[in-house]
This record gives sequence, structure tokens and C-alpha cells, in this order.
Amino acid sequence: MKRVYESLTAGQVDLYAPPGTWDCVKRLLLLVALLAVALPGTASAATSPCRNKIFNDWYPDGKIASTYPVACYQDALKHMPPDAKIYSSLGDDIRAAMRASMRRSQGLSAPLVVGSGPKAIGAGNVKGALVSIDASKKVRHDPASTGVVATASGAPLPILVLGGIALALAAAGAIGVGVRHARDRRSR
Repeated sequence: MKRVYESLTAGQVDLYAPPGTWDCVKRLLLLVALLAVALPGTASAATSPCRNKIFNDWYPDGKIASTYPVACYQDALKHMPPDAKIYSSLGDDIRAAMRASMRRSQGLSAPLVVGSGPKAIGAGNVKGALVSIDASKKVRHDPASTGVVATASGAPLPILVLGGIALALAAAGAIGVGVRHARDRRSR
């Protein structure tokens, strides 16, 4: 391996390395490049727990509009953010959605959309702090305005972009080594 490393970092490629060494290096570089491209997409999709789907369904409007497996509701209740536990109706809405899901699975009637909307617990006790917003002039928060946009798995988009650029540069370097090797081989 030392000989391969020295030949890769030298000005010229050592074509007198043991037979099959370059084929092995080429295959290894190809395998690493393919794994680097294939694994990040599948890893982020596989590691995203279903509780995040419930949270993402509830946060925009305070309502859960889809049906999920009961285990997802239970997991969401266990991993509820502390601020949402205290200052919102997220826990109550998850429990109500779980009951509705169970009723629907038994063939009973249940509401399709569950939740109380964007109301804070105890907000009625604070005078002058509430602002009424006309539904036709609904103000939406733009997640891009914070400068960092996260995917469902929570990975910031700029980090993913920089990782992609790093992989592209590594692939370009591997291609350059292969081209240099092929040119040197033709010239002899």
C-alpha cells in the first residue's frame, strides 16, 4: 500500500507496481464514490423518525390532518419538545389524533382533522398581547428567512450542499488520477 501511495503522490505514476494494484485502486475509488453518493440519501430517510411527520403536520397550523400508526403518536408524545408541552396544545392534539386514528381503524366515525389551531394555553389571560389576523391576510413565516433551512431529518441545507461539493471535488480528483495514469501509459 505504501508503494501505491508513493506512486499516487509522486510526479509520475509507478507503472511497475505489482500487477493488479491499479485495478484494485480504481475499483476502490469507484466503490467509495458510489457509496458516498448513495448512502447519505438513504441514511437521512431511514433515520427520520415518524414522530417528526406528526410534528411537521402540526406546527404550520396547529392541526394534525393525516392518519399515522399509533406507535408514531406514542413516540411523538414521548419526545415532545419541552416548550411545546408547556406553551401549546400539541400534547392534547396528538392524543386526540391518536384517539381519532384508533376510532377510524375500528370503522367508527372520527374527525379527519384534529387540533385546536395556533392558540397558546392561557393566552386569554394576557390583555393587549393578542393580535387578530384576518384569515384572508394570513402572514406566513418564510423558513428561508433565517438563513438556515433544515430538511426533515434536521440536517441544515448549507451543510448538505458543502458535502455534495466535497464529494464532487473528490470524484474529480479521482478522475484526474485516472486520466494521468492513462496518459502516462499511452506515452510509454
